[in-house]
Amino acid sequence: MPDVNVHDFRILDRVLAETDPNAGDVVFLGARGDIAYPFLVIRRISGPGGVYIDALDIIDADGKTLGSWERQFELDGESKPRTIENELRDVRFPEPGTYHIQYSIFDDVIASFPFKVAQQESPTEGIVPGPLDAALSKSTIAWLSFKEPREIDPERPAAPVKVPRYEEGKEWPIWYGYQEGRVYVLVGPGEQQAPGLAESSSVRLIARSKDKRSEVADVDCTVEVLSKDAHWDEIARDLLVGRRLNLKDGEAAADRWKKECEIYVLTPLPPAAPVEDMAVVTA
Repeated sequence: MPDVNVHDFRILDRVLAETDPNAGDVVFLGARGDIAYPFLVIRRISGPGGVYIDALDIIDADGKTLGSWERQFELDGESKPRTIENELRDVRFPEPGTYHIQYSIFDDVIASFPFKVAQQESPTEGIVPGPLDAALSKSTIAWLSFKEPREIDPERPAAPVKVPRYEEGKEWPIWYGYQEGRVYVLVGPGEQQAPGLAESSSVRLIARSKDKRSEVADVDCTVEVLSKDAHWDEIARDLLVGRRLNLKDGEAAADRWKKECEIYVLTPLPPAAPVEDMAVVTA
């Protein structure tokens, strides 16, 4: 057994960790999703100086391992505790309830920590950074991608996009409505198509400046189908009808859409926190 001490161990929603660090150990799935919003596993440990490898194994109520993550780090001595963080994204939970993280160091199990998985939206869902919020508010066109993002040099200013990447099969253009931090995308017969969206629980959204035609953001979004209730009617009639060009049936289109189409809700997620020396073993 490694001679280390675990002084604190937390499982927190990614943004809640910054805005309310005293919140309980809880992970959010959204109203209908099964992939959790990004969350942090934070532990404060101390031990003899040297290099360590620890592992996080998420265990369900039946003892099944849902995923395992390893991290390499160094300790400077028993008198100098260190705080280690891992951000976990795209973790799939079959249902809400109580799960455990089994914590190991060098393959020796140190402890098991419970946390709650809630079938509700994160308290911070819908908070969108200013530049992205402005771009989505001014425009009606964005792009979806299901592939890994290309690297962008933060030191270089964004250049105008001369050849849209969807022409190379990397992106798909969509028109949308935007309200309170959420992007609403109508898909169905006689309307736009977005191949792959119906099968995805997350997608990348690429937004461009309407004025400068340069890329503003490339963000991960959760994907949910909007339930066909009173809120669906409000979004269709008050938000989307006015943005759909060349409608032959005008406001009556909302009734047709409700019978034939779906509205997908894309909610931007916070950017990934930079973490070194972390590897996904299984997921």
